[in-house]
Amino acid sequence: MDCPTCEAMVDAYVDGELSARDSAEFETALAICAGCRKRLEAARTMSNLLRDLPAEPAPDLLRARIERDLRAIAGRPRERAREQLRWAAIAASLIVAVGLGWLGGNLTGQGGRQSDEMIAGYLRVAMAETPVDVASSDRHTVKPWFVGRVDYAPPVHDLTAQGFPLLGGRLDVVDGRKVAVLVYRRNQHRLALTVWPATAAGDTSPDVTVRDGFALTRWRHAGFEMRAVSDLAPAEMKSFATALDRAIDTGS
Repeated sequence: MDCPTCEAMVDAYVDGELSARDSAEFETALAICAGCRKRLEAARTMSNLLRDLPAEPAPDLLRARIERDLRAIAGRPRERAREQLRWAAIAASLIVAVGLGWLGGNLTGQGGRQSDEMIAGYLRVAMAETPVDVASSDRHTVKPWFVGRVDYAPPVHDLTAQGFPLLGGRLDVVDGRKVAVLVYRRNQHRLALTVWPATAAGDTSPDVTVRDGFALTRWRHAGFEMRAVSDLAPAEMKSFATALDRAIDTGS
């Protein structure tokens, strides 16, 4: 297991969401990687901070201020490890405050849990100084990077001409499974697209919902489940989904 794969599994490991086999592979890799051990320590610190936070919903004004600060830091230079951990704690506070419950256990079914994981993954992308594990707008660089890291070939397309340049790819864990995440940019905003093979047949139209200041788009196309998250306006998210579907269909 390489470092990007190991790092992508840290949060799921802390939350007890990995299978016994994945947990064993993770622990084996952890023993020889100091960087991943440091990442695990930071994740456990954040988890402890979460448990100490009050469970009451945050006032609307406080929530709005935190959301504004999270959006602002996406392109702002920051100090290294200490600052990253501080911002992770702020993000975790937001997640708890708005009632996402991705660590709290008060979930409202599989769809709600999956949305929680999507938003949590987007926050990791939005706050990271390096939001991708492979940085390139070239599909012929990004797509091969996923070989051996996930058990499928995700559709990779650069949408610069449509206003959504591809920044690269990374790994994450959704429902206990390693998945491919493609990161795009829209002006100063980042957009995280998570894709995995569909288990149902047929395409569906993009459905955009807004949850706690984040726009979530879900749809199925060309045999893949698509989940996109950003702090963009719903209309822009729908434009992204439409542009991606067209690129997949035309092979551009």
